[in-house]
Amino acid sequence: MISSHSGLILLNKPPDITSFRVLNIIKKKINSEKVGHTGTLDKFAEGLMLVLTGKMTKLAPIFTDMDKEYLATYKFGEETDTLDPEGKITATESVPDIGIIENNIDNFMGNIMQRPPDFSAIHINGKRAYKIAVSGQKPVIPERPVTIYDYRIKEWNPPYLTVKVKCSKGTYIRSLARDLGKVCGSRAYVTSLKRSEVGSWGIKDSVSPDNFDPDQNIISGLQLFNLIPEIGIVSVNDTQAKKILNGTGISLWMNRDLEFNEGLTALFNSRENFLALIEKNENTMKYRFVEDCKV
Repeated sequence: MISSHSGLILLNKPPDITSFRVLNIIKKKINSEKVGHTGTLDKFAEGLMLVLTGKMTKLAPIFTDMDKEYLATYKFGEETDTLDPEGKITATESVPDIGIIENNIDNFMGNIMQRPPDFSAIHINGKRAYKIAVSGQKPVIPERPVTIYDYRIKEWNPPYLTVKVKCSKGTYIRSLARDLGKVCGSRAYVTSLKRSEVGSWGIKDSVSPDNFDPDQNIISGLQLFNLIPEIGIVSVNDTQAKKILNGTGISLWMNRDLEFNEGLTALFNSRENFLALIEKNENTMKYRFVEDCKV
């Protein structure tokens, strides 16, 4: 069956710790270097991180593309160079009335163009934007399209505004704060940030790095793939299963009873043991990977 250390971890990252340090904690607990994230969080931020282990790290692009939900608090009247509480104040303006904020926040709903923060990991001519910014230069970062599905005010305690944002991949909440501040005739930056959802997963189902148990907190096998609608599931018989694990060509064990949709399909035997992941592209089918297991 699938390795107990190959699957998905719903991790609750604490604030004031880097995402990479969190990953190192997981690596030590499962005694493996094969651990990958599907979207980091800034050091000051907290909340849900989807972490993949073992061969499941190859599924990272699927999870990276998922929509996300955040709870954030902005401070109006000031802007920092990093657009978060760890930066230096670079501009100040008066704090706007809540009515001005309410009249402008809807302008950021739907499909918008957004410029990522200067202090971000975006590549600019082969260099990370934040490294250019640290050197004292202004990185030239082009705007890019993102989608904001929901953007609502939760609380206004001047100069602090708490919002809930549901957005597409690639959205920077720090940029939303910066841009909202400017259109309101003020400035703003993010003081706290919590990622509450990724795809269909919520923070309530996550575990802290310190409480993570490799035998209890890794979602794998059929349970995992049932939660990923982008991947199909096909069951094969034991004869086919043995051929699959031996790496036999797909055309040599397939029969007319098996149907595969375009994209990825997870293969399981009759005992629900995960066998392999295959990819169909028009009339071509190939293995993405085959599990190391006995059936």
